[in-house]
Amino acid sequence: MFKLIGVELCFSLLLFFWFIIMSMLMIYLCLNNICFIFSWELFNCMSSSVSFDVLLDWMSCSFSGLVCFISGCVMVFSMSYMKGDLNSFRFTIMVMLFVVSMNFLIFIPSLISLLLGWDGLGLVSFCLVIYYQNNKSLAAGMLTVLMNRVGDCFILGSISILLILGHWNMLCLWDFIGFELVNFFIMVAGMTKSAQIPFSSWLPAAMAAPTPVSALVHSSTLVTAGVYLFIRFFYYLSMYYWFSMFMIYISIMTTVMSGICALYEYDMKKIIALSTLSQLGVMMMSLGLGMPMMALFHLYTHAMFKALLFMCGGNIIHCFSGKQDMRQINNVAKLLPITCMFLNVSNMALCGLPFLAGFYSKDLIIEGLIVGNMNLFMLMMGLIGVCLTVLYSMRFSMFIIWGNESSEIYSNISDNDMKMFFPMSMLVLGALWGGWIFQELFSLFNMNIYLPIIMKLIISFLIIISLILSVGFWDKGYIKIKLSMLNHINSSMWFMSSFICYPLLNGFNKFSNKSLKSLDMGWFEVLGGQGVFNLNKLLFFILEHWLMLTFNCYLIIFIFFIVYI
Repeated sequence: MFKLIGVELCFSLLLFFWFIIMSMLMIYLCLNNICFIFSWELFNCMSSSVSFDVLLDWMSCSFSGLVCFISGCVMVFSMSYMKGDLNSFRFTIMVMLFVVSMNFLIFIPSLISLLLGWDGLGLVSFCLVIYYQNNKSLAAGMLTVLMNRVGDCFILGSISILLILGHWNMLCLWDFIGFELVNFFIMVAGMTKSAQIPFSSWLPAAMAAPTPVSALVHSSTLVTAGVYLFIRFFYYLSMYYWFSMFMIYISIMTTVMSGICALYEYDMKKIIALSTLSQLGVMMMSLGLGMPMMALFHLYTHAMFKALLFMCGGNIIHCFSGKQDMRQINNVAKLLPITCMFLNVSNMALCGLPFLAGFYSKDLIIEGLIVGNMNLFMLMMGLIGVCLTVLYSMRFSMFIIWGNESSEIYSNISDNDMKMFFPMSMLVLGALWGGWIFQELFSLFNMNIYLPIIMKLIISFLIIISLILSVGFWDKGYIKIKLSMLNHINSSMWFMSSFICYPLLNGFNKFSNKSLKSLDMGWFEVLGGQGVFNLNKLLFFILEHWLMLTFNCYLIIFIFFIVYI
């Protein structure tokens, strides 16, 4: 059957079917205001219960449905994008493992069972990043997996501390002497998975994966795992005063840094990745402001238009023979008009133009920042982050769509491929009306923030000013940035890899090598299996020697008695 209709189509139909089931279940749970918890006790040891729990509530069902809907669209898109690839079946299986790992993360409320999804995402993402099997992909994959392992170590640390409670269910924890340390470990783990400063450099590096994987990873799966964990743990994290202050500073720094770096970048996929980093900062800022439902709302709307943006970029890369440099891709509007229309819609939704999907969530978060207990500097930096989003989005559109005529001649480029047109047309509906639909479905996504009319319109005013500045910066088809020092600093993401990631990873590498030599190849050889074997060998040799002496003595005495008696 797989050979007749294709394994990608089978899996995409399965994902769309799961999306329908989760949507119906979510509506049932919302109308009746109930949730279900299924718990299977695996074993009980020393008053600690290790169980496999499954939580079915409106949040988990809606998030799982969204993930499977986007994954189904990505699977249909990959049927055309990965056509001709020799390992397309392996790619499809890894994408499905990725989706299954994310669903484990969504539905499991037990922290120890959560490792099935948490570590599954890290392992499968490494396999997908190194899919093309070259040195660049391997370096990006190692940076991705090792940076995420830092967060995994903090998750394991929190699991070991929660052994005091005797269970690991995050729905019924209580305060104890080490609970603040547990929350700190959870916060660092979420920061690494969602690539907040100083763990941001792995996110653009993960662009070495195929574009369908990037559309899935940067919309609703890997990078949103940290935000989802924060939302689940928000009740416990908000108990400590340092969480709100720290997350606001970190998230605004991440938003501004990613926006500035995107202005100096020419790789199409890296610009979209940096825009993902910017929106993750907005979600974390919402958590710092005490609005977890707004963070979830922005996560849902962002997933729609970001997956569409990656698919549009992937279609352009596919049609232009794998080129990703924007300076080599020009005048796409005449060659791919439908793709450019979808690209403009997703870019406008990313900027937060009324009344697209991003406007409903992003506008509420920025208004929450205005009315929040915030100093003027951080407020200005948050508003600058909004302006930077418009600047790099317009720069991206100007290079791709309205650039100069290309010197190369491309033939047979069109929007007639239905395997690419269908998923993009499905996602553009979410980018257009997804925000309004989510706000109407979930009352928690609707907040009443009362501001004077001038402050209410300040966000729209900043967006319009940023659009005018983008057009003003436009000069002969491209934006000229001549400051070479700033170009070097921002294109390398403020040397974050050189000063933070690589020294940290080298430190872990040196520590592991020393522990290997001194423990695994040292004391463990003496005290471990080989040492015990040698000790037993020596003891048995001594015992054999004394047993032979004793036997000989008894034999001599026995012969003596026989001879003389």
